[in-house]
Amino acid sequence: MTAGKNGMKYKGSEYNKHIKQSIIAFRFCALFFLLLFLIPTCSADDIAEINHVNTPQGAVILIVDGLSSCYVYPEYTPYAIDGSMLEKAEPENILQIFDQSCRVLDVTTPQTFTEGGHSVIATGYSKADSVLVGSFGTTIYDVAHDNGYLTFAIMEKGDSSGIRSKQNAIVHDAENSITEPEMVIETNMLSGTGKSISLSVADLMQENSLELQDQLDKYPEGSQQRYDAYDIWVIKTAIDIVDHMDTKYPQQHYILTLNVGAVDCAGHYKKNSGYIATIEGIDNATMDLYETCLENDMAFILTGDHGMAFPTTDSRGGHQADKYSVMTESQKVPLVIAATDVDIGIIEGEFGQEDVAPTILEVLNLPGKLRAADGTAIPVKDYVNLKVNVPEEGDLTLMRNNEILFESKISEAISFVGLEPDIDYVLKYVSSADSDDEVETLINLGSSTIVDIFTSSKQPTSDKSYQNPRYIVGGTLIVVVNLAGLILIRKVLKE
Repeated sequence: MTAGKNGMKYKGSEYNKHIKQSIIAFRFCALFFLLLFLIPTCSADDIAEINHVNTPQGAVILIVDGLSSCYVYPEYTPYAIDGSMLEKAEPENILQIFDQSCRVLDVTTPQTFTEGGHSVIATGYSKADSVLVGSFGTTIYDVAHDNGYLTFAIMEKGDSSGIRSKQNAIVHDAENSITEPEMVIETNMLSGTGKSISLSVADLMQENSLELQDQLDKYPEGSQQRYDAYDIWVIKTAIDIVDHMDTKYPQQHYILTLNVGAVDCAGHYKKNSGYIATIEGIDNATMDLYETCLENDMAFILTGDHGMAFPTTDSRGGHQADKYSVMTESQKVPLVIAATDVDIGIIEGEFGQEDVAPTILEVLNLPGKLRAADGTAIPVKDYVNLKVNVPEEGDLTLMRNNEILFESKISEAISFVGLEPDIDYVLKYVSSADSDDEVETLINLGSSTIVDIFTSSKQPTSDKSYQNPRYIVGGTLIVVVNLAGLILIRKVLKE
């Protein structure tokens, strides 16, 4: 379901039009079969709770586009390129959230532009782009889907095709315009029990979208009130979705990603003073969202995709050009996390934006691997998790100091949550097919880890993912569909 403009136009004779339509139809069929057969079905891993943990119902990720920690963290002082000291924001409620949450002091973004920042946040890879985001198994959304989560998004910026493709339902501004936004609703991966939920969320997005222009038109173009209204609409719509999910679907886990875009726009067009005012403009709404998340057992995560630098104290800012991108003010972004099991306080040390994605999975106790990630989870909790993949059905035992913590028969994978960090554990696996095929592994977990167990008869010789029957059948069907398409097009040409 898509709402918005259709920019597709056909030119030429009816003859050419018919051929083009045939090609498009068969390309669509090929894509359909690709999605149907090549994308693995979602299935949650078995979970064994070794010590009691409090897993949130999901997460709300608030990305304030262009927000640099230099302008909001008490520990930092922002400077212009010419060396002059810049004004800082004083958002009373956001500062209160800082005090009540886990705040990572030093997070540096490797790419100081919108697409890059969002791609890194989603994948945990420092050089990520939207193409990688759209690939299978690369994002926090893929891991979430594999564990039965749904994913929703409200984005004024950062809405690349890769990000959009990973959402069950998304509303985004196709024009990136505070004057005349074009809010487009899209739904993806509609199947199974999540279909009706996703459609109901999309309906709510549509209702709220119809009100946005009227809210903006209350204020003159370019006014501070209009900038604030643009961002506040995103946050209030997010609150409506969280309340809707809690009322209608209280058992469904999900991730809701938000991008508020006016702070970045203000940095570019309203100078340093407008940038600061726009940060302060979302202060009350951010507190409302934070409180709604805590009331509904949702993790609250606040960050930025990149920062903002200014040449002087009274100038327009930037973040991507060379003179801006080298500035600390463009590179440093906040990371604030509030969830039941997350420790309150300040985490010092140097971290990268690529560490955000693994940390989000850690907060949600989500087992799974980000295929391209070069980041690692920031230690925001006092326990770690372990996912174990086995080659076939067998008996798995987890021990600590000769004490059996878990013992059972498993067939594919299991996740152990609530393990003490920096402790030696022993994993023992015996294949059901061959009791002599036994593996014993000693592990020490400094952070959450995935362990693949291979018996002597199941040692990997290559990447077998593409030997899966789904890939073989899917590939065969695509070939058949394309051949059929060529035959039909040839027939059209003859006619």
